[in-house]
Amino acid sequence: MSLAFKRIKVYIKSGLVLIVVLAIGAVLIENRKHAVRFWFFGLVDSTKEINVLWLILCTALGSVLSWSVLWMAVGLVKDARELRRQRQLRRWDESQKELADKLREQEKRIDEKIGKAIGQNAEKE
Repeated sequence: MSLAFKRIKVYIKSGLVLIVVLAIGAVLIENRKHAVRFWFFGLVDSTKEINVLWLILCTALGSVLSWSVLWMAVGLVKDARELRRQRQLRRWDESQKELADKLREQEKRIDEKIGKAIGQNAEKE
């Protein structure tokens, strides 16, 4: 990407950030004197008025915390799947090793039988 495109990209992103900051500032300024009564699962006294800015702040923090908990849960599910997959692979490897040991043992017995059969044939001749 050329320098001109990077510069345009930076200006566009800077403009978007500025617009968002101005929008947040406008919401804060317009709601600084407003109050509201609300119910929140009995945690808040619904007869008292609360400043809307506190409500906005609590809602924003709750949203950020909920989002982080959601991503942590998604990561936990991925980790659990990976652990289960590794456990299955380990079990499969162990079963394959057991089968290989059994096959080696069978080959050894077959080789011994063949050796005895060859030895007996050599003695007869």
